[in-house]
Amino acid sequence: MTDVLSFPSSFEWGCATAAFQIEGGAHEGGKLPSIWDDFCAQPGRIKDGSDGLVACDHYHRYPEDVALMARLGFRHYRFSIAWTRVMDAQGRPNPAGLDFYRRLLDELHRHGITPNATLFHWDLPSHLEGGWLNRDTAYRFADYAALIARELGDRLPRVATLNEPWCSAFLGHDQGVFAPGGQDREASLVAAHHLVLAHGLGVQAWRAVRADTALGIVLNPELSDPASDAAGDVAAARMAELERNEVFLNPLFGREWPAEMLAQIGTRAHERRPQDLAICAQPLDFIGLNYYTRSVARAPTSASETRRGYALVPPTGAELPLTDIGWEIYPSGLGRVVRNLSRQWPLPPIWITENGAADNTGVSHGECRDAMRVRYLQAHLAELASLIEAGFDIRGYYVWSLLDNFEWAQGYSQRFGIVHVDYATQTRTLKHSARWLQTVMQRSASAAPDL
Repeated sequence: MTDVLSFPSSFEWGCATAAFQIEGGAHEGGKLPSIWDDFCAQPGRIKDGSDGLVACDHYHRYPEDVALMARLGFRHYRFSIAWTRVMDAQGRPNPAGLDFYRRLLDELHRHGITPNATLFHWDLPSHLEGGWLNRDTAYRFADYAALIARELGDRLPRVATLNEPWCSAFLGHDQGVFAPGGQDREASLVAAHHLVLAHGLGVQAWRAVRADTALGIVLNPELSDPASDAAGDVAAARMAELERNEVFLNPLFGREWPAEMLAQIGTRAHERRPQDLAICAQPLDFIGLNYYTRSVARAPTSASETRRGYALVPPTGAELPLTDIGWEIYPSGLGRVVRNLSRQWPLPPIWITENGAADNTGVSHGECRDAMRVRYLQAHLAELASLIEAGFDIRGYYVWSLLDNFEWAQGYSQRFGIVHVDYATQTRTLKHSARWLQTVMQRSASAAPDL
């Protein structure tokens, strides 16, 4: 099926990971605790009771993992830097932590792989009082961004400030299923604002140190369909999209929040200051879009749903097939998202920075035949190819994920990797999806036209 996929010869093929999910080494090299360490220590928070203390042991095994990338033909690698590893509680650089990333960057360079770094992938330092509910955290993020620009910036051609700030704000402070586990609607909107403020301050801080880095942000925009044609369901789907999209994209482009979101922040509206919008709206060199599935919304019935303005209908698999985590496989949604966002905002060049499926197929006789993941990737890459052919400026694709890893509140119960990880032995096994992508990339490099 790979012969039907056509991409420009300049198209970037990459794989993605995140520090807390793969690194481990939690007590080595002066690394400090994060809010996810704290969350994992609370009984009942993680599905399988696990944590990220060892994870995939990438902290020690990064040469093996980089060699795997090179073997598969990846020439781009998206990873995150652990704030808790590179900066101490007083805001000073931690040489041991910075040296780890220098060694990783050295290894990538030796294998001809270009790094694509994300500064914040949810692992906020525990010692920052109030976390994202405290405006000061946005300024501490700017300090951290400036430190990385000084120490590693000459090795990082493209940097994203934040990954999926919606998850940090709303899963972490409204729904309570991500760290730090809060359930306060007004607080979640404060956190969302402070996250975008941190992005703006971080871009300013980085550019004050280095002007030659491509800077952007990674979002997970929402595609929400109404459960029915009823007015309440249609309104609920709109609210779900406003929360996921407008709350973040509007300030990135100098626009105020929609009135519905301003109403929900209520008594804490004063925490959004008049000068903030100009700080948030820094020029973007790129935007990363993460896409996995859609949601279906219905009218709220409970008090918490009413405060939110919507409720989501769990997928049943009756309409669309599901991945092993229970998400619908809906590749045309990728096209709908890109078209929708491009109509509403003046987007810079786009990278698809995450896309993938939970397929928990195990290893049997040395093989991992993850056929569902292969079908998922093929369908989404076909949709992506059609978008590029239609003229959308999409310049790269990063599969999530290189490795099976700690999947946040799901622990190790869900496997998104194209490389199987045996967590008892840390043995890596290439899955069929990895070999399939290898073939796609080889054919793209040898035969793809410039579109």
